[in-house]
Amino acid sequence: MAHLGADVAAFVDGQLSEPATREALTHLQSCDECAKAVRQQRLLKSRMSTVAAPEPPPGLLASLSSLAAAPPENDSWWVRIRRSAPFRAGVVLASASVAVVMTAYAVGGTDSRVGDEVAPPFNQYAADFFGATAVPAGHVIEDATMTKLDGSGWPCLTTLAGDMHRISGAFADHEEVVALSYSNGSSKLNLFEQNGSLDHDSIKDFEPVEMGGSDVWVREGEPMLVTWDDDGVVYTIVTDADRARVEHAVSQLPRGSHDETPTERVRDGLDRMTAWLDAA
Repeated sequence: MAHLGADVAAFVDGQLSEPATREALTHLQSCDECAKAVRQQRLLKSRMSTVAAPEPPPGLLASLSSLAAAPPENDSWWVRIRRSAPFRAGVVLASASVAVVMTAYAVGGTDSRVGDEVAPPFNQYAADFFGATAVPAGHVIEDATMTKLDGSGWPCLTTLAGDMHRISGAFADHEEVVALSYSNGSSKLNLFEQNGSLDHDSIKDFEPVEMGGSDVWVREGEPMLVTWDDDGVVYTIVTDADRARVEHAVSQLPRGSHDETPTERVRDGLDRMTAWLDAA
């Protein structure tokens, strides 16, 4: 059988015919490239499943319906202007713009703590930190796949903290976690990304701090652990790097802060709406 190619999404969604599904399963047993493509598609689908569909603000429909008022009996100059095509087009455009902004404001204000609560295995991460790799061998992610994951909302940056370069990437915990390892030769940083929201019962020995523009939870020690969630993904850093590098690394990753100005809230809402349209 040829590579799955464009049929990867159909396979993950269970839309292939029974004979095609059996053929695909047989092919996946011997093709690492297609198996990795399937894992990537499942991660993306799992991430998108945590995003709730936006709902228009409560008063939006009422506001729009009130635009069509009945004209008075006497056709004054103002009535004639209102009936003109340019004026009506302007009203429609302005109304649509207001509706988009209002919807973006509502969407941007939704709680970014979406998805099931997860409790990362912090003690295991810390115990494994001084091993040869971030995760057990056998689940390595190739550079090309990490580039695709990065474009799908799973940050797999080639460089963190200015001088720490990515040396490996792998799937962990039944392929539910993306695990990345960085180093600058003297310090190491492991980054774990998984779907869900952070279970606060699991971070009782962490301290809440502001770091790199994000609200995060820190457990000091050797190694240092930093964790937070944003938009349905939990991020955990395990490192022996100095604090300045850790702050730099956190600043390069999705922001873990939920206090936004109105402008930031609208911008965040527009970004989410655009991402949903792109994924549709």
